[in-house]
Amino acid sequence: MLTYIDSNIFLYAVLYDDERAQRCRNVLSSIVDGKLEAVTSVLTWDEFTHVVEKVLDRPSAILQGERFLHFPRLSFQSCTPDVLILAQQLRTSTHLGARDSIHAASALIAGAKTLLSEDRDFDGLSELLRRPAE
Repeated sequence: MLTYIDSNIFLYAVLYDDERAQRCRNVLSSIVDGKLEAVTSVLTWDEFTHVVEKVLDRPSAILQGERFLHFPRLSFQSCTPDVLILAQQLRTSTHLGARDSIHAASALIAGAKTLLSEDRDFDGLSELLRRPAE
């Protein structure tokens, strides 16, 4: 079953060293090992590298961005007009912000039913089940 991976899973795994970060690293290992079929939006690269640069520095963001683009067994959902149309509908009908609406729409268009995220803003979407990293 296809699972959508939110940008914060990558961020916690790279930036922090606590229990939640380890759970996020475990999720990423499951993708690499082929135990979890995963997709994320191309928007994730933007969010991921932007935050890494803010928290660490530009060279780290460039390195992590390159690693992200070559992440094994991770599929990328393009930000197509269909994704944006659905994101607009979600933005209108839910409490989600613009970027979270794009993530949710990307997950739905890709065919994911589960969204792995530490962000509780995704809770309550009838179309997607949000789960934290386990």
